Amino acid sequence: MKLYRVKVNGKVYEVEVEAVEEVSGSVSAPAPKAAEPVRSEGRNEILAPIAGKVLEIRVKVGERVSKGQTVMIVEAMKLENEIQSAFDGVVREILVENGSDIRNKDVLIVLE
Repeated sequence: MKLYRVKVNGKVYEVEVEAVEEVSGSVSAPAPKAAEPVRSEGRNEILAPIAGKVLEIRVKVGERVSKGQTVMIVEAMKLENEIQSAFDGVVREILVENGSDIRNKDVLIVLE
C-alpha cells in the first residue's frame, strides 16, 4: 500500500491506496427495460395515468376496444408508455391528438 496526501478545498487528507490486479474483458450496462403497459382508470373515460406527451393514438371514433387493449402511446421521462383501456367499450370521443401534452388524470378518450 502507498500513502498519499490529497488536498481538497484547502483541507489535507491522507489516503492509503492499494494496487489490485487488472481484470481483462469488457463491462456492459444492462439493456434498458421497456416500460410496462399502464392501465387507465375511470368509468367510461380513459384517463391519463401519467403526465407526458401523446406520441400515437391507436384507436378511432366508433371503434370497439377491449379491456387491456393499447389505445395510446405516451412519452414520459423519455420512455414510451402503452396506455391500455381498463374496460370494454366503443370510442365515442378522443379528446387529445398526437403531440398533445397531457397531465395525470386528464381525460383522453370517452367510451360508451
